[in-house]
Amino acid sequence: MIRDGSLTLFRVRGVPVRAHWTLLLVVPYLAIALSYQFRSIAGLAGVESAQLTLPPIVWGALLAAALFASVALHELAHTLLALRFGGRVRSITLMLVGGVSQVSRAPTRPLHEALVAAAGPAANFVIGASCFAGYAAFGGHADLQMAMFYVAAMNMSLGLFNLLPAFPMDGGRVLRAVLTVRLGRGRATAIAAAVGKVFAIGLGVVAIFQVNLLLGLVALFIYSGATAEAASERITQSIRDLLVTDFLPSRRQPPVIGSDEFLDDALRRMSELDRLELVVVDRHGPIAVIEADDVSRLSRSYPGVPIGLLAPRLHAGYVIVSETASAEEALTAAAAAGATYVVAVDPPATVTGLVGPRDIARTLKLRALRGNPTHLAPGVAS
Repeated sequence: MIRDGSLTLFRVRGVPVRAHWTLLLVVPYLAIALSYQFRSIAGLAGVESAQLTLPPIVWGALLAAALFASVALHELAHTLLALRFGGRVRSITLMLVGGVSQVSRAPTRPLHEALVAAAGPAANFVIGASCFAGYAAFGGHADLQMAMFYVAAMNMSLGLFNLLPAFPMDGGRVLRAVLTVRLGRGRATAIAAAVGKVFAIGLGVVAIFQVNLLLGLVALFIYSGATAEAASERITQSIRDLLVTDFLPSRRQPPVIGSDEFLDDALRRMSELDRLELVVVDRHGPIAVIEADDVSRLSRSYPGVPIGLLAPRLHAGYVIVSETASAEEALTAAAAAGATYVVAVDPPATVTGLVGPRDIARTLKLRALRGNPTHLAPGVAS
């Protein structure tokens, strides 16, 4: 199954492991780069290149594949322990700069976070040690020695690199978990993210001097990851005392449309409410969320068709929560479901509002302005 440019390879405990299309770029690149250095690579393994059966380009491809297999095992170790501690993992994606686990609910206890973070490097060290033992045991078998040596070296390097205290790498997560005990999660995240940014800048400088594109991309990945984690934690901290109703516009009709109405009706309704999304409802409650882009796309192909019949073609993800739910609870549910929207209802199923990314951004911005009156524009009373 292909989703968001990624192909699902297999599932472990219900978690899909996917290969991103960028692997089509990096695997051939690594295969060619490794094949050009083949003689020196074989020498490091203590093997004469003439003794090896396979040609250099095949060895390059095999070593590149082994690298990403090691990354996959690293991410699976994180995932299995996170699930053990009550976390939720949506997927694992192997991509240009390594592996990324999409965690919709992470273990919250500092000890659990540290153990989950350390699980990935620990898996690499176990694999590396096992392969070094195999390397020693297969003396005289050039191909096996070559394979064992480099799988061992890759895993040891992955484990050590990921233990550097640079957020969002594993060492950075361990650092945050340790700091959280004394400083609280918000301050700990800010410090770990700052360390990650400094490390990324240093790595970027090295990449420039070495003219190493792949290293530069890794530096960019680390910097953007540290920035995103810090921003996510700031949002989490800022919504702790909010309810779903705090995200809903005041004195505004709920953005709903009946399932028996048509796409042209939806466009008019969006214009009236000054919204780009609507909740489609039938007599039982919400059945879909429709976006302006969907309305525009479908209206050309399905004129005169009730919106309810088009619901299976509407892909805006949503979750339904009580309007009295906390904002943290609602957004956690949305993250776990991979949903963009939260539909607020007055039980049992009367829609009272719709919360989307723009509503969250508006509420947090206004909240920040109220908390920091000096940031208000000139002429605005605090």
